[in-house]
Amino acid sequence: MTTNILDPRSLILVLLIIIQCSDAKKPNIILMMADDLGIGDLGCFGNTTIKTPNIDRIAREGAKLTHHLSASSLCTPSRAAFLTGRYPIRSGMAARGYARVILFVAASGGLPTSETTFAELAKTAGYKTALLGKWHLGLSQDSHGDYEHHPNSQGFEYFYGYPITNMKDFGKDTRESLFRSIFPYWNFQIVTAFVIMFICCTCLYSTRMVGLALYIILVIFGSSVLFTVHYAIIIRYKDFNSLLFRNKELVEQPMELSTLTRRFAAEGVEYLEKRRNDQEPFLLTIGWPHMHTYLDTAKAFVNRNKHGRYGDALEELDWGVGEILGALDRLNLADNTFIYLTSDNGGHLEERNADGEVHGGYNGIYKGGKAHGAVDGGIRMPTVLRYPSVVRPGTVIDEPTSLMDIFPTIANIIQTKLQPKLHIDGQDIIPLLSGKETVSPHDFMFHYCGDDIHAIRYRPRTGSSIWKLVLKSPNYLPGKQMCQFACSCQEAIVNDPPLLHDMTSDPSESRPIDSTRHPEVVSLMLKALEDHKDSIIPVTNQLDMPRLLWKPWLQPCCGSFPSCSCSDEKFEGRFVE
Repeated sequence: MTTNILDPRSLILVLLIIIQCSDAKKPNIILMMADDLGIGDLGCFGNTTIKTPNIDRIAREGAKLTHHLSASSLCTPSRAAFLTGRYPIRSGMAARGYARVILFVAASGGLPTSETTFAELAKTAGYKTALLGKWHLGLSQDSHGDYEHHPNSQGFEYFYGYPITNMKDFGKDTRESLFRSIFPYWNFQIVTAFVIMFICCTCLYSTRMVGLALYIILVIFGSSVLFTVHYAIIIRYKDFNSLLFRNKELVEQPMELSTLTRRFAAEGVEYLEKRRNDQEPFLLTIGWPHMHTYLDTAKAFVNRNKHGRYGDALEELDWGVGEILGALDRLNLADNTFIYLTSDNGGHLEERNADGEVHGGYNGIYKGGKAHGAVDGGIRMPTVLRYPSVVRPGTVIDEPTSLMDIFPTIANIIQTKLQPKLHIDGQDIIPLLSGKETVSPHDFMFHYCGDDIHAIRYRPRTGSSIWKLVLKSPNYLPGKQMCQFACSCQEAIVNDPPLLHDMTSDPSESRPIDSTRHPEVVSLMLKALEDHKDSIIPVTNQLDMPRLLWKPWLQPCCGSFPSCSCSDEKFEGRFVE
């Protein structure tokens, strides 16, 4: 009879392996989101006129996702879905009205703290978390400085960035203004509103429906409201909304746009250097300011290509990405880091500067763009990622995936189980990225315009077809695939019957199929739509008009209101040109 006794040397080896595995550091995570970047803008997606070598490098060393979809064609709802893994309507971040994004720092709407973000998920798993750049999901709610919607209240331990977005009004060219482009006769409208109000009040007084005291109060109150609106939107919009925070400290007002990308890149590199020897892994999110207007860059990037300021800004964005990649290489962090880059929505086709130069992105073969509802040009995102331990270099994923998938994918990476009560709409795409699965984890995807569903996407488990049923289409200008400035959800055209596309053979949505030829497919999609609607639990709408309006008592200010001004001392003089 023989007895198997483990060799002491083998036992020591096994113990060492166990200890090493238990001490192995979890993967680091870097998530980068461009602003209004078109899927046709990047070299790795076929563009030969703008150089994007660093973003292309991520695709070459990792994967390119050609069918990666945002939950909205506008930034605020898209970013809410990205952070939470849930359709914006579940968190109250899907607007009912014409205004679908947060336009004022001193608005009271924003991402509720009851929502769970991927930053909070990572933080509970022992990760260090940081956000650099754009937020656009609210600031305070009830009182100045309550910071109910601030990134520090949503799982990010460190924040250096701006609360809403970069606006045309924030630039050096005073001829460019978001509100003047939407309302070209704004001053005339204000005067007209005042005259109408004055006439109405006078009629009420003359017919003895109101007394003199009430008449005076109504005139004063109405005049004050109109003046406040005009003051906040036209006169002081830049001063009140071009703000830069470090955590909860307001450090710059207004922002210097020409140095923003370089500052966020420098902050990113500094953050990585600090984390180099940490035992805890990190999650770093960077919301780059490009490609949203106003477009401003360092002088080194001016006139770099034939696409004017848009091309200059894109090449500076790529440089910023290169700074982060270079730091990962230098600090020996690249092999243990999941890095991901995408956009919040498609290129803004209608965007022009005061001289008529195109300042919006190129969405390739796809129909439409930013704020166009459910057409793919507004929601199909240029996306690349790298994860050396899982993704083979040069991988191309043509299956439908979503920005919402990043939430459950991160949960997989950090080895955290998701609670069923969260009702996550995203799916873990690690099996797809690793090659273990070859078909999208999504059966159905729903495409919203505001709080209304305009299209449904269906990926059967067999075959190559990807079906898209379009219930409503943008109400474009005659002969164009554009609207005046942004397409209205309320003015969309109802398709009766709905338009059916096979997105595999017709990615441009130019050849609708007779839906009566595929009754089973249409029936399945409409049944899935009803099931999805039944799953929506009503919540407070964070983007209704009362919450979107400017509220003076919520207005942050450097110095004494209304003379608000300061500059970030940390970078003062660092990027002088």
